[in-house]
Amino acid sequence: MVSTLVFSITTAGTLFLVLGERLGLPAPLGLLALQALLALSFGLMIVLSATNRLDPFLAEPPRAQAFGRVARLVILLLAGLAASGGVALENPARAGSLIAGYMLGAIALLPREAGFGVSGGKILAMGGVLRRLALAIMALVLIALWLPPVSASFAAVLQREAEALRGPIILGLALGVALGGAAGLSRLARAILLMGLFLAVAPLGAAAFVERAFPPESLRGTLATMLREATTAIPAGQWREGLPDLLAGFAIGGLASALRPARERAGQSMLVALLALMIALAGALFVMVEVIRLHEVVVTQIADQPPARWPLFMFDEAILGWLKLCGEAPRDVLDAFRACRARGLVGSFPISELRLEPGLIGPAIAASRGLPAVLGAGWMQAAPLIGLVAIGLLMHGAALLISETSLYRRAGEKALRSSRLLLARFLVLAPMAVLFLLPAEAALKGRLALSLMLGSLLLILVARLADLFCAGVRALQGRKPGALPFTPSAEAT
Repeated sequence: MVSTLVFSITTAGTLFLVLGERLGLPAPLGLLALQALLALSFGLMIVLSATNRLDPFLAEPPRAQAFGRVARLVILLLAGLAASGGVALENPARAGSLIAGYMLGAIALLPREAGFGVSGGKILAMGGVLRRLALAIMALVLIALWLPPVSASFAAVLQREAEALRGPIILGLALGVALGGAAGLSRLARAILLMGLFLAVAPLGAAAFVERAFPPESLRGTLATMLREATTAIPAGQWREGLPDLLAGFAIGGLASALRPARERAGQSMLVALLALMIALAGALFVMVEVIRLHEVVVTQIADQPPARWPLFMFDEAILGWLKLCGEAPRDVLDAFRACRARGLVGSFPISELRLEPGLIGPAIAASRGLPAVLGAGWMQAAPLIGLVAIGLLMHGAALLISETSLYRRAGEKALRSSRLLLARFLVLAPMAVLFLLPAEAALKGRLALSLMLGSLLLILVARLADLFCAGVRALQGRKPGALPFTPSAEAT
């Protein structure tokens, strides 16, 4: 009920801003109102999910578990793709490494993990503690790696200094995860997916259908290039560049297996993992199609064409500066002529003198489709929001893996629920406090991060081999006729 109410209010408010832009609402005011609306909606979801009970912090309600898990994995995969060179798959080899690592992590850990929320038993005693502790370390490393670009994205969207936003972002993350728990994070992930479906996929798909402006040939060419680069990356020795992305994908897939609900079958877990991967790839391809179409507009309708023939949205006041001509943002045809007159260019301008502004690509896509620019501004804000929620999911996963598995499964199942909740929330706040106290220039070095990730992966593999070895020894002992178990009680008998 909470998710539905907040989502309905947010969608209605966005549509109201769209109507306001059509009626003459200034673009800066509409953008400010959209930012306030999103902040209020996401804050309400976190506050209304706050609870002092253990279960909502550990896992969301059973009715929403399947959709919530898919949404959380989609958010993590999109954040991983963004960290691997862009959601639009600008770097195919790195994106392929991330996907391969994701599938490897989901498959490698799934057969031996007991599922989250069950008793310790043999599986955790045989190596599950080491595996989940290693996954928690990998999640903490990804937090340290993803936080700086997410802060930079927020600084670009809000037009503020990244250092000024660093403290509020870390504080909001810590309080949001500690208060909202699993239910709050799942609501945020589901809201982002649903809002993307209603406010991006539906209007863009309808506009493309009306204009019949699908770029299938360019898309096929781009996909062919991606496959060719991916197949030649390993023989050419470029696999080393994709190793960090492979490890990041492994961590995401491992979290999908280690934090799955109790009594969930392996087939259902794999179905959830595959469905999340398909949705994330579909979203990335959708972004790539729109970026390709915008570049085609620049190449065919703007470059080497006189300004009088340029499309009208080129000079739209709401997206002023999305395309720089000779280093300036022209407001009209005369500005375009004046911008390049000093360079001896008159009439038409080569593509080398045109430059896209990355922060305004979303509004430019919306304007090129005849849609309000406020929708495009919302699409651009989705990137830092996805990164922020993904970091929150990593924080939550690391805290649960350490507190519920490494500590309380050793201490016993009768640990007080209040102390378990307190410890889990403390393990959420502890890494954020460290990041908050560190100076801005103190960043996790690439070599150190890679070493930690590789060490964690080796720890997981060693624990997995130990499980296989123990299982093999027990199988051999079981086949010996008349063999007695090697225990003190058996010897005494």
